[in-house]
Amino acid sequence: MNVDLIKILAVGSGGFIGAVFRYLISVFAISQAPDSKFPYGTVAANLIGCLLIGLLAGLFELKSWGNPEFRLFIFVGILGGFTTFSTFSHETFLLFENGKILLSLANLAVQVLFGLIFVWLGYQLIRLFS
Repeated sequence: MNVDLIKILAVGSGGFIGAVFRYLISVFAISQAPDSKFPYGTVAANLIGCLLIGLLAGLFELKSWGNPEFRLFIFVGILGGFTTFSTFSHETFLLFENGKILLSLANLAVQVLFGLIFVWLGYQLIRLFS
């Protein structure tokens, strides 16, 4: 295995930035609906992340942006640290486990369906303005 320290630092520093922003977005989203059982913080982080990855993927692919290390910093680091599939899965499981079947299904639908739509939308916006 060939380990490249620059790539590791790119992913690690990006992950730190993404995780901090995920926390801040989650705190803000939860503060807007403090009594809700719905995981608005995770939804906000994941949908914003989906829009951003669509926009950035469009820029990187259509405009040939960046070197491999910068791409790792953005996609694996920042966006990987910002979005969270494991938290989404755990919160959906807990909603289901606690008898909140409709909320668990809504969480699934919102994050998966709208996540795909937001990735597509971001990519299309870049394509439109290119």
